[in-house]
Amino acid sequence: MSRESGPDDFDWVLAQSRCTSVLMFDALRTHVKEDVQRRNGVSGRNDDWTFEFDEDGDDFEVVRLRSDQRDSKVLALVRFERNGRRIDVHGEDIDVEFTAIVTVDAAGLCRFVVGEVMYSEWEIRRMALEALFFDEADDNGDDA
Repeated sequence: MSRESGPDDFDWVLAQSRCTSVLMFDALRTHVKEDVQRRNGVSGRNDDWTFEFDEDGDDFEVVRLRSDQRDSKVLALVRFERNGRRIDVHGEDIDVEFTAIVTVDAAGLCRFVVGEVMYSEWEIRRMALEALFFDEADDNGDDA
């Protein structure tokens, strides 16, 4: 077997009971908020975008804004919602749409599953936020 796995007497029941969507969603929320702070700190980009992390009850979203002297314009957003075991991620005005569930992998680690592929938390954050953070702006100043 090429995949790394735990010992034959691994207590997968206990591991799965500790691998909950609530805990994974809370970790995702914390690290997405940190990602927003890091992206706002990136210098040398010519897009004039800022990003906000907003919480709405149990759900949260990251919003891409362009500000001028009068106001801020929402250009796009990515929303994270937990529905039971499912974590739904979807974008508005950006091409992001997937659902993840959490499970224990062969090594006993809690992971996200999208489709039939397992991902670590940072990979889920990248899948959700990469286009929002780094898509190129059109020459006329609009979004791509």
